[in-house]
Amino acid sequence: MSGGLQAAWFREATAALARLEREAQGEVEAAALLTAERMAAGGALHHFDTGHTAREPVRRAGGLVALHAIEVDYRLQHPLPPGREPGGLKQSYYYDSEELGRMVAQRSHLRAGDVLWLVSNSGREAFPLALALEARARGVAVVAVTCVAFSRAAEARHPTGRRLYEVADRVIDTRGPVGDACVPVPALGTPIAPLSGLLNVAACWALVSATIEALMARGVTPSVYRSVNLPDGFAWNDRVEAAYRTRGI
Repeated sequence: MSGGLQAAWFREATAALARLEREAQGEVEAAALLTAERMAAGGALHHFDTGHTAREPVRRAGGLVALHAIEVDYRLQHPLPPGREPGGLKQSYYYDSEELGRMVAQRSHLRAGDVLWLVSNSGREAFPLALALEARARGVAVVAVTCVAFSRAAEARHPTGRRLYEVADRVIDTRGPVGDACVPVPALGTPIAPLSGLLNVAACWALVSATIEALMARGVTPSVYRSVNLPDGFAWNDRVEAAYRTRGI
């Protein structure tokens, strides 16, 4: 195999991005239209990502000032008594908690008429399901960025037995592989190199771009960040943040 595993990764990544662009265009446009409609009517835009790309669209050059990130910091510290088995990695894992997901929705600044972009690759955990369901109950539209094939292959952990793609108002299917990793390595017994980060980032920026386009088609000019490494970056961002506080968009 020419180029070995590195080349295999690039082939898989390139094919996955091309598939996302080709097949998810309508999904992105539908999600963007819903987002723009609500923002133009005074609704706020929120974002929550359960994965490794949680801050990707937050306060980024070319990104929306109007995007409000929901961030959850869970940390359990408890010294292990003698003779007991450690809890392992699951001790710091909270996405299987329905109660915590519901509490986040209840205690955040979500309001009727808002939009929540919710990113979860497997879409099966109780936390994002509870967050989505409680948000919708409060009149918030939910846009899911998720891998539908992975969701269907994985057991749902929410008591309803549903997955994120089954409860969201709009779904952008990243069309990634089940299990995330994409390059087979028989000698290891498991594939390597995940695609979810790459595909979630691509889907989110496609959604940002389409939302800006949909807003401008409505005659609404959204506030957008500029790189702080440009000469006028800080001044520009101070100005657009002030404009956002005044105009709300």
